[in-house]
Amino acid sequence: MKHIQFSKLQTVAYSNSLIKLCTEAIASEDDVLFDLSKTEFIAPFGIVLLAGTISERIALGKRSKYQRPKKSVTRKFLSGIGFNDFFKISGDNHKIQSPSVQLRRLYEIDYLLIDQILEVFGGSIRMTEGVKASLRLALNELMTNAFDHSESERGCYVCAQTYPQKKKIRLCITDFGIGIRKALKKSPDYKHLKSDEESILLAVQEGITSRQKTTAGYGLTHINRFMRVNDGKMHILSGKGKIMWDYSSARKHRGKKQTMHFPFTGTIINLLINADREGLYFMETDDGQIF
Repeated sequence: MKHIQFSKLQTVAYSNSLIKLCTEAIASEDDVLFDLSKTEFIAPFGIVLLAGTISERIALGKRSKYQRPKKSVTRKFLSGIGFNDFFKISGDNHKIQSPSVQLRRLYEIDYLLIDQILEVFGGSIRMTEGVKASLRLALNELMTNAFDHSESERGCYVCAQTYPQKKKIRLCITDFGIGIRKALKKSPDYKHLKSDEESILLAVQEGITSRQKTTAGYGLTHINRFMRVNDGKMHILSGKGKIMWDYSSARKHRGKKQTMHFPFTGTIINLLINADREGLYFMETDDGQIF
């Protein structure tokens, strides 16, 4: 049996090591033990990555075992966020008190889930109906991209959680498909793309889509605009590319490239949203700008 030991922290900051372990797990022909005994904190980023990895192994007919975290608060969190139910793991029955979107795997657009995500946002952020409507369209398109372009037979994975003490919301949407660059290169307009970083930066621009003769291509653009006014952070990982938009710092990193030593075949969109209940998010009409 291949023993894979996961680290103390599982967040997007540790994406290289997490993706390395998950890639090894999917590739292994041996039984794999997913050992989370040392894990003390796992964000939605880590949850969807781990869930997708185990699901990929199950789909390939490979056997997997799971060792719970030793820390009781972490066990309770995984149970409350739906991880145990997702894989029919018995014990640790617990419900999270703070607003969350439990781990879900989707094969088609779930409008009820999108409403649940907006409810989580709305519980901590004051938004006008126009902003809510634009976010709803953006989330709709992000999930549609995962179904239409990823070519993943396992759909996409979604998870969100609020952290009231830190006044933050974390949301992650992941698919284990072909990635942004391969999806865009199916269109004659983007055959020139040579790197995953270039492809990610292009995908965030308005109207960029591999669909022909449509008005799609606004999901990432709208999300990015929202993160900008929210002073939040967005990471997109695909292939060898990892790009961060950090609007929380004084320097405002917009599209900062980060080194990925281990490529991720699909696409991960990870958001860290400020939830301070202050201010009102509204729509602007000048120059066609949204948010």
